[in-house]
Amino acid sequence: MRLIHPFHPRSGEVFEFLERMNSWRGDVVLVLDSAGRRCSFPVEWTDVAPVDVFVVTAAGRCPFRAEDLCALADLVERFRDQGLSGVGEMTP
Repeated sequence: MRLIHPFHPRSGEVFEFLERMNSWRGDVVLVLDSAGRRCSFPVEWTDVAPVDVFVVTAAGRCPFRAEDLCALADLVERFRDQGLSGVGEMTP
């Protein structure tokens, strides 16, 4: 298994795959590093996860997906509709 998260200090490193499991953090892979230590990573940080077509197509040129920006715009609009203009005015 290869760690592919671009900002992780161990990105590109190959680990011995042990298992994929669901934990309190979500979907993770358990691996052994070159020193034989057990560690885990979120599946999406590894080559175990399916390739995100957007990430491949964007090739580092776009940090945001259109659907995520649209969801953010909808959220902001809902706050405006409720008359909430500042963080201090938001209620849980």
